[in-house]
Amino acid sequence: MSVVLNVARASLLGLVLILGGGSGQAEPVPSAPPRLAKGLIVKLKGVDGPAAARSIVRLQAAALSTESAQSVRTRMATVARRHGLSYLVQRPTAFAAQLVHSGKLEPLAQVQAQAARLRADPDVEWVIPNEVARPAGVVAQGFDDPAYPQQTWLHERETTLGGRQGVANIAAAWDAMVGKTISPVVVAVLDTGKLPAPDLDGRMAPGYDFVSEVDYSGDGDGVDSDPSDPGISLDKIANTALRSGCSEAPLQWHGLRIASMLGAQAGNALDGVGMLAPVPGPVVLPVRVAGMCGAELSDIVEGMLWAAGISYQGSPPRNLHPARVINLSFGGDGSCADSGTHDAAWLYRDTIKTLENKGVLVVASAGNGNPDTWLGMATPTRPASCPGVLAVTALNQQGYKANYANLVDGTRQHGLAVAGGDMVMTRDVDGHQVFTRVDDGILALADRGDGTGPLGIYEMQAGVGTSFAAPTAAGVAALMLALAPELTVAELRDALVTQVEPFATAFPSSLPICRHCTCTAQTCGLGVLDALRAVNWAAAHAGASAASGAATVASSDSSCFRPNRLGGGSSCDSGGSGGGGGGGASDTPSLLALAVACMASLMAPRRWWPFRGDRG
Repeated sequence: MSVVLNVARASLLGLVLILGGGSGQAEPVPSAPPRLAKGLIVKLKGVDGPAAARSIVRLQAAALSTESAQSVRTRMATVARRHGLSYLVQRPTAFAAQLVHSGKLEPLAQVQAQAARLRADPDVEWVIPNEVARPAGVVAQGFDDPAYPQQTWLHERETTLGGRQGVANIAAAWDAMVGKTISPVVVAVLDTGKLPAPDLDGRMAPGYDFVSEVDYSGDGDGVDSDPSDPGISLDKIANTALRSGCSEAPLQWHGLRIASMLGAQAGNALDGVGMLAPVPGPVVLPVRVAGMCGAELSDIVEGMLWAAGISYQGSPPRNLHPARVINLSFGGDGSCADSGTHDAAWLYRDTIKTLENKGVLVVASAGNGNPDTWLGMATPTRPASCPGVLAVTALNQQGYKANYANLVDGTRQHGLAVAGGDMVMTRDVDGHQVFTRVDDGILALADRGDGTGPLGIYEMQAGVGTSFAAPTAAGVAALMLALAPELTVAELRDALVTQVEPFATAFPSSLPICRHCTCTAQTCGLGVLDALRAVNWAAAHAGASAASGAATVASSDSSCFRPNRLGGGSSCDSGGSGGGGGGGASDTPSLLALAVACMASLMAPRRWWPFRGDRG
């Protein structure tokens, strides 16, 4: 028998008590995780000697240093050199102190030893290890959320033929996280926007609306600070000439569905559960890039940069909740190969490289193939086809490639597969395949309203599409970062595609007609996403040094990707203020090239959809 006691339900943290079976003996309590810290909080003595020191009682949190920022940086560097302390980031903090750290978590005992050395320095007033607090526990299974039993994509993997071999094993990963230190992490959802669903209360960071075309925005204005989804009825477009380019519309409330897959609260007796339930606080950053006619390239690129906290020419106010993972369930036709010209592929590649240097992983849907045949195509859409992106295609829950899902060649790029629901296909009298019904769809939150606007009445609805496979992978990446915040993008990508479950090999005769149903590395990536293996790998690497030569996660006050208006080159900062390590792509685009690429995207047919095959 298992008993789960939910404590502090609003914070999504709980005390988990698991009782044994017939013996009545309690199962062994997991050993305490190692205590970690991220650098030191150091208060230097005043420049006029010991008389300037203040007592702890009298010192105010809002106190400011009496010397210049450059002088503080110089003295801090001198102190660090004297005691063999290395750090990448230095920034001012409360009580006129400085926070210095190496960019990664370290064992608390090691940081305490560093603190002891610095305390003996004549220029140091006091030092405190910047310890990471350990939560009491993590809500495991036993949720009272009414839809959780039907959210089979969240449940544990089954190994029997015909069982759930295509799901990500998320419930097992949650169990493995119990007792571990959980750090906050944010996933940016670049999509149609947000809705105020109660099950997402406290789980959404302030986002932004990047839909720049007023006629397509549906909210009466262009770029603004409100990323709400107003609905996508084409009747809202007064200009019939503009409406003619919108022959089809994305799935209703697409952004809400993705956000709820990630961020829905657990244990509140509402709707369903999000896969980031163990992570406290805001976990979803809603970045609206799609209006009634899809998403424009320029809006996507700007949304990606802003989501990561990267300034660019004409950017809105800095995002104060930068994401470590970006989920993009949109795609456009065309390759991401290098053509030697400044084209959309080049713009994506440079943007993705900039994000990677900032420490941000991009996860993208592979796409839903040909809408006329509901069969997957040979290559993923862009940006899933771009280097540096984790491309995700869809399986049915039995573990075989979904009818509609585009192929991903895992020998050529980072790619994997996971359940995204499927469609039952039959043949008509002419022998053509036709869509019959949704099979094992991904149950997520939606509004009952039609395209004229939301009703504010929420319910769980099933949908299928690679759009719903990608956020599952993005969520697993976020769980890994919650355990090991210091992981680099390269480490995340490599672990996600290597810590996988092999594809199912036996083909049940009951499966519907399908193309490339039995997956291989050349068709579905390197394996089935496995959340349990991924989080165990991350836990084992928590606090470890970053791989040699890997990109360093920049401090939040560094900036990059500001096109040089005149020179046509990069004007990225090499380091942020306060001594933080910066980063950026080695060849960021000029304003002219950006304008040309964006103009080309505006003149081209609008094909930027949350994939045309997504069905509700």
